[in-house]
Amino acid sequence: MKDGFYVSAYINISKLGHLYQAGHRHDESIALWEKKGRSVSLIHYWELERLTGIKQQRLPFFDVKQCKDIINELLSEYDITLDDVVEIWGEPELQEDDSYLPKYLFPEYTLHGFAHLASCLCMDMDIFRHENILAFAVDGGSDNTIDAYDREGISEYDRHFYMGCYSEAGKKLNLFPVVSPAEIWGWALMRYNIREGTLMALASASESKAYYNIEDLLPFDEFKMGTNSRKKIFSMMDEIDTYTKDDIGEKFNYFDERFSEKENRISMAMKIVQQISYKIMDNSIEEAIEKFGLSTEDTYLAMSGGFALNCPCNTYLMNKYHFKGFIAPPCVSDSGMALGIGLSSFYVRTSGDFDFKLEHAYYGDSYKVKEFLDKQEFSNFIESVEEFDAVKVVEDMQEDIVLWYEGNSEVGPRALGARSLIGDPRYTRTKDRLNEVKKRQWWRPVAPIVLKEKVGEWFYNDYESPFMLQALELLEDKRQIVPAIVHEDGTSRLQTIDRSNPQTYLYKVMKEFENVSGVPIICNTSLNDKGEPIINRIEEACNFALRKNIRVGYFNGYRILFKNHEQYKNQEVLERKLQMEIWKDEFHKQELIKKYNPYNLSQKEIYVYTFTNLYKGIELFDLDYEKQKEIAKQVKELLKKDPLFNKQILLIRIMNANINTKKL
Repeated sequence: MKDGFYVSAYINISKLGHLYQAGHRHDESIALWEKKGRSVSLIHYWELERLTGIKQQRLPFFDVKQCKDIINELLSEYDITLDDVVEIWGEPELQEDDSYLPKYLFPEYTLHGFAHLASCLCMDMDIFRHENILAFAVDGGSDNTIDAYDREGISEYDRHFYMGCYSEAGKKLNLFPVVSPAEIWGWALMRYNIREGTLMALASASESKAYYNIEDLLPFDEFKMGTNSRKKIFSMMDEIDTYTKDDIGEKFNYFDERFSEKENRISMAMKIVQQISYKIMDNSIEEAIEKFGLSTEDTYLAMSGGFALNCPCNTYLMNKYHFKGFIAPPCVSDSGMALGIGLSSFYVRTSGDFDFKLEHAYYGDSYKVKEFLDKQEFSNFIESVEEFDAVKVVEDMQEDIVLWYEGNSEVGPRALGARSLIGDPRYTRTKDRLNEVKKRQWWRPVAPIVLKEKVGEWFYNDYESPFMLQALELLEDKRQIVPAIVHEDGTSRLQTIDRSNPQTYLYKVMKEFENVSGVPIICNTSLNDKGEPIINRIEEACNFALRKNIRVGYFNGYRILFKNHEQYKNQEVLERKLQMEIWKDEFHKQELIKKYNPYNLSQKEIYVYTFTNLYKGIELFDLDYEKQKEIAKQVKELLKKDPLFNKQILLIRIMNANINTKKL
C-alpha cells in the first residue's frame, strides 16, 4: 500500500437528492489521512453540518464537480488537492475501484455496519493486536450508497446490517449478526416525533412507571426487525396512552406531577424500551460468551453505531459483565462514518497490519483569535480582550455561564470542551440558565466534566469516559453538592479529563475550580442553539453570545468581555461558511426541478425511491418515462402496504418537508 494522503468520505452525490434534500446518508463527513510506512494518522475531520449549518447534514452534493471543488477547498488548508491523494474511499462516483471494500472479506455484511465496527475495533491498533475485544456495531440501519447494486447480485438489503465481532489479539475477526436496539428507538422517534436523546432523558426524568410485563414483548431476535416487531412495540405504547388516574396502583404507580400526563406516558413507554434494549444486548453478549468461550474480565467491550450513544446501557453492560475496559470513538453515530470507512479500508488494504490510535476527539476546524479580532467585525460589541487567567474564569463561572471555545473542534455529536458552555455545578440555577439559553425542557440534564483522577471519589464506579459515553451514579453524599449535573435517577453522563487532554486551558480551569470549591466537576453543554449544529467559527460563537446575553467568552487563551447586547440586531443564527445549494434563487431551483424531474414524481416518492432498494445508484431522470412510471407504482404499493415504511416518514417529519402533491 502506497504512502501518502488518503480521503474517506461519507457523502451523497445526487442532482435530485440535492434539489429535494433527499440524501440517503445523514451526518455526512470527510476525513483526511496520511500513511507513512506502517503509521497511519488522522489529519483532519470535517463534519459537513458544522460547515453548512444543516443539522445532521444529509443534503447531497449536486454533482461530482461541486463535490470535488468543495473537497479541494477543504484540502487547501494543507496545500494539497485531490490530485495529491492516493485514493478516495466511500463514494462510488469518486473512487477508482472498490477493492477496498470489506465485502470481499466479509460478503454477508454491509459496508455501513463494518465501518461502524472498524471505528471502535481499530481506533487503537495496539489494543487490537494485544488484547481480546468484543465489538458491536448497532445502529438504525445501513445506507445503500455503496452496496445497493452489486455485481454478484447481493444488495445491501440482503446483507446483515448489524454485527458483533470477537477479536482475539487481532488474529482473526469472528463476525456474527446481531439484533440492534436502535431500531426500536427509531420507531419511538417516529411515534412521538421526539429525538432519541430526549426520549432517553425523559425515560429517567419522570418517576412514573408502568406495571408492564416486558416478557410479553420478547423475544426480539430478528436481525432486521419487521412489521410484527414494530406492532408489538406500538401496541405497548397504545396501551400506555390509555392510562388514566383510575389506573394508578393497578397499571402504573402514579403520574409524576412535575410532568404533563403525556410526558408521563412517554416516560413509562421509554423505560420499557430501555429495558428491552438491555435484554437485546444481554442476549448478544451471552451468545458470544458461549460461542467463543471468552472471559469478559480479560476482554474489552467496543461499541459503535448510534445506539452506543445510550450511556445508561453502556454503563449497565460494563457493570454487569465486568469487561476489562470500554472502547468507543467520540463519533459513534453516523457522524463517525468517514472515520470508520477509513479504518475499514486500511484494514482491508493492509490485512490489519498498520499502526493507528485515535488520540483524542479534537480533529475538527480551528480558528485564530488574532485574525478574528483584526477583522473588527464585532468590535462594537467587545468591551475588552485579556489573556487567559484560570482564577478569573472561575470567578466568571460563579457569576453566570461562560462561553468556551478552545482549539480544534471536537468530532461527534457531543461537546467535549472545545465548543461548550460551562458553569458552576453547585447551583440549580446553572442548569436552569443553560436550559433557558438552549431552549430545552426544564428537566433536561446537564453533563459534567470531571477530573479523571477524582471520579472514584464522587461516583460509585471509576470508569474512564473521555467522550461522554458513560452514565455513572453519583455517591449519595455528593448529590446535593452538585445538583446541576445530577439526573433524576442519580446518574450523570460525564466526560473525564486529565493533564494529557489537548484542552490545556480547560484542564487548568478544572484544577482551579477544584482548588476554590473542593469540587472537581464543572457543567458542560454544547455551544449551539436549538436545531443548530455545534458552533464551528469564532464569529458564530460571538453571534450566539450576543443573542443569548452571555457576557464572557474564552477563545483560545483570551477572555473576551462582550457589551451592547441590546444593540445587536441579528437575532438569527449566523450563516455558516459553506453554502451548498446550487440554485441562485427559487425560480432557478424550479427550472432545475423541471429538468431533472420531468415526470413530476412527488417529493415523497423521490424519498421512498432513495431510501429503499429501488435505488440502484441511478438518477431517476436517467430512466425513461415507462421506468419512472413503474417505480412510482412500486412506491405507492409500498406506502399502501405499510404507511410507516422504512425511514421516509421519519425524514419528512424531521425536515418538515413540504410534500409536493403532484402525481404522475
